[in-house]
Amino acid sequence: MKKWEITKSDYIVNDGWLKLRADSCITTAGKTIEPYYVFEYKDWVNCFVIDEDFNVIMLKHYRHGVQKELLELVSGGIEDSDASPLAAVKRELKEELGYIGGETYQTGVSYPNPANQTNKVFSFLAVGGKCSIKQQLEAGEDLVIQPFNLKEIVTRLENTQSTEMFQSMHLASFFFALNFIKNSDLGHLASLKAALQ
Repeated sequence: MKKWEITKSDYIVNDGWLKLRADSCITTAGKTIEPYYVFEYKDWVNCFVIDEDFNVIMLKHYRHGVQKELLELVSGGIEDSDASPLAAVKRELKEELGYIGGETYQTGVSYPNPANQTNKVFSFLAVGGKCSIKQQLEAGEDLVIQPFNLKEIVTRLENTQSTEMFQSMHLASFFFALNFIKNSDLGHLASLKAALQ
């Protein structure tokens, strides 16, 4: 399949938080589609965190879009100053949790919505560190650190009757992390692997 031809492109919104453009496109079948709206977001990182006591560390956020509190993973946009997605996730771990130490592994990469978003999400697993320094929260961040037993989180995810809502990109990161643990030959993940069996 060939790329659509873009004959015109205009930014509707163009600021530090959001870039929204309207493209005029000609499809491979020769049909014209206009406007076709595309969101240009920075690439993102999500991290499934397990501390030195084998607790899954999550965050309760207020999310204004749905006007509810949600349990989420550590996450954030990759900044221009970040040398890599790994550097970005380590920065987010310090900022949001005060989490340092342990090992961090990339577990997957996905597109959150390739139909009209340009960004990728890099998923990580952080294991064995601890929340031992002060959080460095940004303006608008109002969050609470919540530890959970690993089995409890797995049970919540597997409960098809649950009314608990998770952020969809975080669900992918949950499953990337659990799959990484289940298939790992790393000795220091053996106890986690056993707990998932």
